[in-house]
Formats: sequence, structure tokens, C-alpha cells
Amino acid sequence: MGKKVTLTDSRFGKWGWSMVIYTMLMYFFWAGIATDCLNLYPDAFAAKLGCDSTLLLGYATPAGFISVLSTFLFGRLVIKWGVKKMTALVLILTGIFYCFFGMVTTPVMYFIVLTLFTFTSMAFGMITTATLMGNWFPRKKGVALGWGTMGAPLCTAIFVAIVGALYNSIGIMWTSVLVGVVMIILGIATIFWVKDIPEEVGAYPDNIPEGLEELKRQREEMDNYKSPFTLGRLLKDKDMWLIALGFGMLWMVTIGVVSQFIPRMMSVGTPYPTAMTMLTITAVIGIAGSYFWGWLDQKIGTKKATVVYSLSYIVALLLLIFAQVEFLTYVALLFVGLGIGGLLNLMASLVIAVFGRYDFTAANSVVMPIAVLLMKCAFLVMALALNASGGDYTMPYLIFIGIDILGMILILCVTNKCKGKNE
Repeated sequence: MGKKVTLTDSRFGKWGWSMVIYTMLMYFFWAGIATDCLNLYPDAFAAKLGCDSTLLLGYATPAGFISVLSTFLFGRLVIKWGVKKMTALVLILTGIFYCFFGMVTTPVMYFIVLTLFTFTSMAFGMITTATLMGNWFPRKKGVALGWGTMGAPLCTAIFVAIVGALYNSIGIMWTSVLVGVVMIILGIATIFWVKDIPEEVGAYPDNIPEGLEELKRQREEMDNYKSPFTLGRLLKDKDMWLIALGFGMLWMVTIGVVSQFIPRMMSVGTPYPTAMTMLTITAVIGIAGSYFWGWLDQKIGTKKATVVYSLSYIVALLLLIFAQVEFLTYVALLFVGLGIGGLLNLMASLVIAVFGRYDFTAANSVVMPIAVLLMKCAFLVMALALNASGGDYTMPYLIFIGIDILGMILILCVTNKCKGKNE
């Protein structure tokens, strides 16, 4: 019983908390520049470049698909370089690209630079975060990711508002330079701040002492370990496909709901300012939701927690179908908000649970691009369904319910045993 209490607390230690806070920042900046600010870029840059905002909005889809390659490339690179070196590089590159983003003068340049920083930011948003938490907290992974993933909903709540205000006060160019410089500084700080594994600073995985001899053995083993899970072996692994496809489908549903939340509310007569306020409320709920899913993960296990997550989004979709009823709309905010901070947590946690601390990086480098590719299909599914239904959201939401159920079934088929090396 004492072990369960230990594994569900947040006693990460000084260095452990430092890595959790760093992970929060990675999620915050990735979600901000590559996802949430897509609410601002098209209109703001259309006015700057003198073109149609729908043209610029359309560029987000190919940029997103190209960025899928990033999760594979940097997923393999982190195995050779480690978290610190890779993250420092991609943060500096992303900062440089973002500085140039505010200086683009044509739609083509806009697309090129958008693609570049979307590509590099996926490395620290998707690879760094999960790898670092997996290295530091192999057994407390759920709770640690619960805190770390708070960066994403926190970003939704404040980053877009800050960037929007800066656009109006100092302009697009200087806003982009300011954000870019902050990321470059963060990249340089990474060299001195980040420690790939706790043993580097004499700390223990999960902040649980295991004796100096065991600590030394683990440090040496981590430094010299070469994962047997090669690309070929992973592509033949049933559980890798179940996790990647299952979470990819659940991620698709989450993005489909959140990305179209404001248009859905406006379609039933909700004024834009009120709809924006509702989205902010869901983001604030998502901050607490990040911790909730991490806590639930530790309490009942990742697979069971994922089933609860899946069911919660089915409830959210049903409530959104009946969004004409004001009371049901506000109940939907709770379920949508809770889910915002949950999936990134649960997906990384299940990869760690199945492939272990030592083999997580290798497995995640293949799981992530497949899941991201499916997630990016959310916009296509929503667009096709809305076109077929004449703008009625009932059809896309029913399709997403079906996708959600299928994803949940796939996750339930994942093995309950760790096939990789954990200790």
C-alpha cells in the first residue's frame, strides 16, 4: 500500500521538479507557435501581405503533414544525441525561423517559414517532453506527465491572448522577433539546465532512493544501452501499431472537437466573444485535467484511464450535438476541457509501460509520427463531413464518436506486460 502512495505523490525532488517545469515550457511554446496561434496567423498575415486569409489557413495542413516527418527524424536523433543536445539545437533553430516569420513578404515565404518552425518545434513538443519524463520518472510517469502537460492548456489560456495583444501594440515583425529570441535564449539555457537522466546529478529515477551501487549500475547501463527495438522490429510489433493507431484516433477526435469548438458555438447562435470565453474556460479546466489524468493513470493504470478518457469524449460529443440547450453546452465545457490535457500524458505513459524506460525512446520515435499523421486527418474528416452535411455538425460528431470507440478498442488490445527493459 505504501508503494502505491509513493508512486502517486508529487515528491519529485529539486532536480525532478526542474525537469517537470522545463517540460511544461516545452509543451507551452510548442502548442503556442505551432497550434494555438493558427487562430491568429491567417488574418494577421493576410492583412500584412494583402492576400486572402483562407489561402494562408490552408497552408497549415501541408505544413502539418510535413512536420510528421520531424517526429521520426528527431525521434531517432534523440537516441544518438540525447535530449539535451537535440533540444538545444531545435529550440535555437525554431527561434531563428520564428524571428524570420514576422519578416515574410509573400504567401510563399509565409508557407516556407511556417513549415520550417512547425517541423522543428515538433521535436521539442513531442519528442523531448515524453523522452525526458520517461527517463526521469519511469514509475511516476503518469503524475509527472500530468504536471508537465499542463503547459499545453496553459498556453491555450494565455499565449494566444498575449501574442494577439503584441501584434496590436508592437506589430507582427517585432512580436515574432521577441518570441523567437526568447526561444533562442531557452535553447542556450537548455545546455546548462537539462540533464538527460537523473543519475547525471546524483538523483534517483522517480526520486526513490535505491542505494549508491544500484544508482551507479543504472547510470552505466543507461549510458551504454543499445535498444534491441530497431525500426524493422518495431514495424512488425503488434503493440506498437495498436498504441500508435489507437491514440492517433483518439487524438484526431480531440483535435476535431477543440479546433472547431468556436465555429460550433457560433453555429447555434453564440456570439464570438462568448464562444472565445468558453474556449478559455475549457483551457483552464484542461490545466487541472492534466493532473487528473496523470493521477488516474497511476491509480487505475494507463489502459483503464484511457478508456475513461475515450468515454468522456463520447459524452462531450453527444453534448455538443445538443448544443442548442444552454445547460448542456456548459456541461460539455467540463468534458472538453478535461480532455485537452490528457492525451499527450496517457500516450507517452502507455509507451513507457509497454516498452520500458530503456526502450521508450526507440519505440516513441515510431509511435509518434504514426499517431501525429492520424491526428492531422481531423481537419480533413471535419471538412468532408461538414460539406456532406451542409454545415450541420451532427454528422462529423457522430463520425468522431465511431472513431473514438475504435481507438478505445485498439488500446484495450495492447499487452499488459512490459516487453522492454525497465530496470
